[in-house]
Parts: sequence; structure tokens; C-alpha cells
Amino acid sequence: MKKITLIGPESTGKTTLARQLATHFDTVVVEEYGRIYCEKFGNDCDALDLCHIAAGQLYFEDEAAKQARHNLLICDTDVIVTQTYAELYLGSCPDMIVQLARSRQYELYLLLDTDVPYVNDGTRLFADRRQEHFNRLKEILESQNRPYAIISATFEERFARAVVAINEVL
Repeated sequence: MKKITLIGPESTGKTTLARQLATHFDTVVVEEYGRIYCEKFGNDCDALDLCHIAAGQLYFEDEAAKQARHNLLICDTDVIVTQTYAELYLGSCPDMIVQLARSRQYELYLLLDTDVPYVNDGTRLFADRRQEHFNRLKEILESQNRPYAIISATFEERFARAVVAINEVL
């Protein structure tokens, strides 16, 4: 199974794009466990909450993979995003999350750029740190030699660029 994951700072269109891509490629999308968790329990997370979110994300991924079609799974985030979120929110990341992030590999990471307007939906916290978050995600991808494509421009252009990048992997 080929797994594609969308990563990026808050409010860069990951969820919308992931759903569009899953529809386009006629497969399923792995929802963002952290959003569901924070909507239910609030944003005041500690290290244990973030460990729970990381494990929950992997559980969601494993369950969605059972329903994936055409040997393709689209993931609306991954544990690297949880890792970098922990770094921003707590100042450091629990080792468990770092290890979980390293345990999964994807055929392609679509790194969404910060060149779209920020929308505060009530769960987002880092409007002023999006570029810092983007840079940290890129640094991790490069340091671990993970295949990625930066997805930028308008939402319509992002979709087209993401489709091209995924087709290259397929």
C-alpha cells in the first residue's frame, strides 16, 4: 500500500486537500486524531495528551488502511506533525512521540506551505509561528531523507500540484 501524508502548519489546508485527494483517487482519508481529541477535551494538552494523540493517529491510520482502495491511503497529518506541535507547545517533545514518528514511513510527504490565509477555527494556537513550524517540518523531512514535495499557491493550484506529485509516486 502506498501511503501519502499531508503535513504542514496549522491552517494550511491539509484537511480540505486530503479529502479532495481521497475523492480524486477514490480511496479513503485518515482523519486527524488530534483535532478530534482537542475538540472533545480542549487545547490545554500536556505531554501525556500528546502521546495519546500520537498513538491515536497511528491507530486511525491502521484502521483506515483496512478500507483503502487502489492500494493508496491519504493521511491528513502524521506523527511528525504531533512531534513538532509538541515542540512548539511544550518546548520539547516526549521521546515516545519522536520514536513513533520515526517508526512510520510514507511514499510521499506533501508539505503544505504557509502562503494561504490563516483561519482561526477555535482549536488553532500558533498563527504567529506558522513559518517556524513549516521550517521545522522541512528540517525533519530533510534530516531523515524522507521524500517530500512542497505544495504552495492557491487552493486550486495546490490540488493540481498534489495530484501531479502523487501520480509520480504511483
